[in-house]
Amino acid sequence: MDAPLELKEVWAAYPGGRGAALRGASLRLPPGNLGLLIGPNGAGKTTILEVLLGFVPYQGEAKAFGLEVRDHPREVRRRLAYMPQALFFPPDTPCRTLDLVVMGRFGLFRPWRRLPKEERERALAALEHVGLAEKADWPLGHLSGGQQRKALLARALAKGAEALLLDEPFASLDPEARLDLAQAILGLREEGFTILAVVHEEELLSQADRVWFVREGRVTPLSPPFSRLAEAWASLCGR
Repeated sequence: MDAPLELKEVWAAYPGGRGAALRGASLRLPPGNLGLLIGPNGAGKTTILEVLLGFVPYQGEAKAFGLEVRDHPREVRRRLAYMPQALFFPPDTPCRTLDLVVMGRFGLFRPWRRLPKEERERALAALEHVGLAEKADWPLGHLSGGQQRKALLARALAKGAEALLLDEPFASLDPEARLDLAQAILGLREEGFTILAVVHEEELLSQADRVWFVREGRVTPLSPPFSRLAEAWASLCGR
């Protein structure tokens, strides 16, 4: 079976950037696994996610579900869902929680038409899945930071994605909200989702299936038990 997410000797650089952002990066994440990318800021962790999404030119092999990303960008993005780093919505954001979730389905039904009933039901089911059904008609900017992140997870569920790419999902959340979001992410892993996350916090470490340390564009696989990493977390991340 093809790995949902795989890199082999990937070199990548941003147009106009100074030098390579990834230097021979390799990793393989099996189906239904939770993989974590840890390491200092600017190490290349986000670049790995952007290569898998086809946002950054690269050399080497970058595959999602056995498809080379550069050759099948639309199909790859259809099967992946992405939660970008530090995405928050201000109080005056002009849409509801349900509207955000439905956005995961844009492109699959005709624009400028009334939302099909089945699409609304699908979005509501996704919100129910993450415990936000009662917030469906709330203004999106009135949700807490943790609830906004869970709404983004619901958008991924509504989209029908098979793998999730999460870029610092716990950033700027308080400890209680981080724990709540971690439980939601682990619940999706238990349901068979493949998840690759960039993290700077320890909430998911003890539950991860794979962990890679990224530094200066190079990727090093770490050995379990990953719970021991919490003790050395500050030094690993250069904090």
